[in-house]
Amino acid sequence: MKPQHNATERLRVAFIGAGRMARLHLDTLGRISTAHSIVGVHDKDADAGREFGALASTPSYTTIEELLAAARPNLVHVCTPAGTHFEPSRKALLAGAHVYVEKPFVETAREAEDLLALAARHGLLICAGHQQVRDPAYTALLRRMPSLGDVVQIDSVFTFRPVGINPVRAGPRALATELLDILPHPLYTLVHALEQITPEPVTVEIASVTTSPTELHAVLRAGERHGRLSVSLRARPIASLLSISGTGGALVADFLRTSVVGAANPGVEPLEKVFNPLVEAWRLAVRSTSGVVKRVTRGAGYPGLAELIGAFYAAVDSRGSSPLVPEHLKRVTALYEELAANVRGVAERAAAFRRRSSPASDAPLVVVTGARGFFGREITKHLARRGYRVRGITRSPDDEHPHVHEWVQLDLSRAAPGDAFAGADTVVHAAAASAGGYDSHQRNTLDATRNLLHGMQAAGVTRLVHVSSLSVLRPPRTPWERQDERTPVVPPDDRRLGPYVWGKAGAECIVVAEAAPLGIEARIIRPGALVDWSNPEPPGLLGRRLFGRWHLGFGRPGLPLPVVEVGTAAAVVTWTVARFADAPGLLNLVDPAITTRRRLLEEFARHGWRGRVVWIPIPLFATLVHATRYALALPSLRRPAPLALYAILRPRQYSSALAGEILGLATHEPTARTAPSLATSPA
Repeated sequence: MKPQHNATERLRVAFIGAGRMARLHLDTLGRISTAHSIVGVHDKDADAGREFGALASTPSYTTIEELLAAARPNLVHVCTPAGTHFEPSRKALLAGAHVYVEKPFVETAREAEDLLALAARHGLLICAGHQQVRDPAYTALLRRMPSLGDVVQIDSVFTFRPVGINPVRAGPRALATELLDILPHPLYTLVHALEQITPEPVTVEIASVTTSPTELHAVLRAGERHGRLSVSLRARPIASLLSISGTGGALVADFLRTSVVGAANPGVEPLEKVFNPLVEAWRLAVRSTSGVVKRVTRGAGYPGLAELIGAFYAAVDSRGSSPLVPEHLKRVTALYEELAANVRGVAERAAAFRRRSSPASDAPLVVVTGARGFFGREITKHLARRGYRVRGITRSPDDEHPHVHEWVQLDLSRAAPGDAFAGADTVVHAAAASAGGYDSHQRNTLDATRNLLHGMQAAGVTRLVHVSSLSVLRPPRTPWERQDERTPVVPPDDRRLGPYVWGKAGAECIVVAEAAPLGIEARIIRPGALVDWSNPEPPGLLGRRLFGRWHLGFGRPGLPLPVVEVGTAAAVVTWTVARFADAPGLLNLVDPAITTRRRLLEEFARHGWRGRVVWIPIPLFATLVHATRYALALPSLRRPAPLALYAILRPRQYSSALAGEILGLATHEPTARTAPSLATSPA
C-alpha cells in the first residue's frame, strides 16, 4: 500500500504503545514545525491507551488493526516495550505508514532486513530512536572532528544506575535486561561515529567482547579504525561520553551535560602541556554549566529527540530520505544481536548457580505485593526462611528471585482478581508509589489498596498486614509532643505534605475504613526511615549528598530521627504474619537504640560509612527551597503547588515502648505466643 500523504496536508500521526516513552514523544511533538495531527493510539493496556488518548485528545483503539484501519495514519510511532517492535512496525508499513521506532530498533538482523525491505518496496521511511546522533553535543563533536587529524580510535562509555533495581541483590537475568536496555545508546553512537571516518563500504565487526550481567566491554573494528565500547551498571559516576582521539588531539562529547570538551591539539609542545589542562578545565566548567542550564530551562529530558523526530517528519513531508540510513540500522542491529547473545549467555550461566529456597509442600502461603522492592525483597527473604511459601504480585515478575516461589503478573492499579490471592493464609501489602505526582499515587497507592481489599474478599482471604509509613502521622503541635499509635493521621484531603504522604495516609485510611466491612482483619505497620547496614546511605529525612563524601544535613546532630534497619523491619513483618492474633493492630516501628541523627551516623560509620555532614537549620533550608520553587515558577506565572516542607522535615519525638517490645519478640523470641501488653487496634 502506498502512503496516503500529500505534501500540502498535515501528517496524520498515530501511536502504538502509550507508556513513558510515548508520552515523551508526545511532549516533543509540540516542538516539531512540520504540520501534523494525532489521530489515534493503541496500547495492550486499554486504560493506558485511554489515558494517553485523553492527553493527546485522540481516540484510543483496542487493536493495532483497528487503529490503522479507522485512523488511517501516514506516520506511526512504535513505542512498545523492547523486543516487541517488529510486528507493530510491520503492520504499520503494510498499512502505508512511515514508522518511527523506539530503541532498540529490532532484536535481530533478520528482522531489520525484513522491515527495511518492506519499507523500500512501499516507498516508506523508517527511523529508529537514535536521538544521540542529533544531540547538540554530538553534532558539535562531528563539526570539530576534522581538527583532530587522522582519527585513531573512538571510545563510547556509558555508566548507568538502574531505577528500582539493586545491582548487588538482583538476579543476573534481571541485570542483563537492564544492561541490554541501555546498550543501544552507546552502541549506535559509536557505530555512527565510526561510519563518519570510515570509507565506503563500511564494515563494522566485533573484534573482542567481555561481558557479565552488569558489564560489557567490546572492541569494534571498522577497517583500520577501532572503537571501544564500555557499558556498566555499577561503575560510577553516572556518565555518557563519546571521545574521539586523533593524531592532532582529542575531544569528548558529554551527553549528560550536552557539552564538548578538549583542547584539540597534540599536547606535545611545552606550552600545550602546561595550558591544555587549564583550557580544558575552563571549557568543562563553562560548557557543562551552559549545557545543564539549557536542559533545565528548556525542559528537554532527552536532547536530540526533538531534533531527530523533527528531521524525520520533515523527510516524510518532503518525500526525502530518513535521517538514519538503512545501512546504519542494519549494522547497529547486527552488532546488538551479537552482543546481546553474549550478555544473555553469561546471565543464563550465572542464573544456573543460584538456588531458590524450597518450602514444604504444605507450607502456608503468603502473598506479598511489592515483592521486588527494597523492603519487599527483605520481607520475602524472612518469610521464606521461616518456612512460608511466598507468592509475589508485580507488574514485572523476577523469575530469579530466590525467595519468591511463584509470581502473579498484575497491575493492582487496574484490577485485583481473586485468583491472585487464592489459597493465601495472609497478604502483606508492601506495594506503593514511591515517586511521581498525585496521579501516580492515586493509581498505585490508593486505587491499588482498594483493589487489593476487594481481591482478597473475592478469594476469601481474611488477614492483611499493611505496610504504611510513619510519615502519615499529622505534624506535632508542639516541639515536645511525643507521638504514638494514638496520634491521628494526616487527613485524606490534605496535600500540603506532598504526594507520598498523601498517598500513604489515604491508603491507611482505606484499610481502616474498608477492610473490616469486607471481612478482613488488618495489622498496620508504620516503619520509620528504612536503612541498610550493607549499603549505608543517609535517608532523605536526614539530608542529601552534596559532593563526594560531603552531605547536607537537616537540623543538628542531636535532633531525633526515627529509623529502623530494613532486615529488622522485615523480621517484624514476618513475626506479625506468624503471630497475627497476638500482633498489635497498629505499630509505629522505630529502633529504640537509634534515636538521634548523631546516633545513626555513628552506626553508619561502624558499618564502613566515611561521609561528612554539613548541618543547616531546617527553617532556613525550607525557606531557601520555597524561594527557589517560586523563582523557577515565575517565568510561567504559575504558583507552585503548596508544600509544607518544614512540617515534613521538622523533628518528631516518638514513643518506642510498643516498638521495643515487638522488636524483642520478633528478633529474639520468634516463637513467642504471649500477646504484647500494649497492643492497639487501628483507629
